[in-house]
Amino acid sequence: MNSIFSYINYRLFLKDYYEEHKKTSRVFSYRYFAQKAGINSPNFLKQIIESKRNLTSLTIDKFISALKLSEKESLFFRHLVLFNQAKSAQDKQQHYTVMLSMMHTVKEQRLSALQHEYYNHWYVPVVREMVSLHNFKGDYKTLAAAVVPAIGVREARFAVKLLMKLGMIEQLSDGTYRQTASAILSNSGVARMAVRTFNREMLRKAELALDTIPVEDRQIYGVTVGVSKECYDVLAAEMAAFRDRVVAIVNSDKASDRVYQLHLQLFPLSRKLDSGEKKGER
Repeated sequence: MNSIFSYINYRLFLKDYYEEHKKTSRVFSYRYFAQKAGINSPNFLKQIIESKRNLTSLTIDKFISALKLSEKESLFFRHLVLFNQAKSAQDKQQHYTVMLSMMHTVKEQRLSALQHEYYNHWYVPVVREMVSLHNFKGDYKTLAAAVVPAIGVREARFAVKLLMKLGMIEQLSDGTYRQTASAILSNSGVARMAVRTFNREMLRKAELALDTIPVEDRQIYGVTVGVSKECYDVLAAEMAAFRDRVVAIVNSDKASDRVYQLHLQLFPLSRKLDSGEKKGER
């Protein structure tokens, strides 16, 4: 079972906990857990897992006791529950900030100024993911054809060579490759133009996907709304938190078989009205 610090959904954590203990103990059951937690309802854990009930401050304490969590795990679990059950974006962000400070699930590699080429070619990050997903052993033709849209063998070779040179992947004794880090961070002020070029190219790929990728294999949504500066700040914080949660979810995925690109955009479609300017007037 994964560490509690890799979860962003407490119900999923409880589900995994139940299934793990059910496999290893004949006496373990929903009723057994309820007894350990001092809860009268024998199916209380089941109802929590199925989102039919929520935890309260009292039952959080009882669950912590039954789960036998350490002090640090207890703190994380409490904020995890409150994060999942929070009704406002501000509350969610508050609890997620605490969670994020305790999560050590993602080994990160920070890009230096000399590593800007990583973003200069859109397919290099894609190849970085693919070589470890598909047990790549030097079949550049298959690797190149698997990229969408397909790249050439020469480009595939260039990508692997660059990734090896930068130390982002390594070759194992059996000929396969693996990543040396699970996430990439670009230094502030470093390679900004390359990152901007990469994002611009990926937005073009998103436009292409509208016509070339089946609907069931893509998720593209949009909403046009009017917001205040305060609301914008809340949305920006939510997007940042969601981005981090995506990284945590992906890092715990042990059955990856395809490379996806996820983009979040929030940008103005109108100018800000002056304080004395009436709406609809120029």
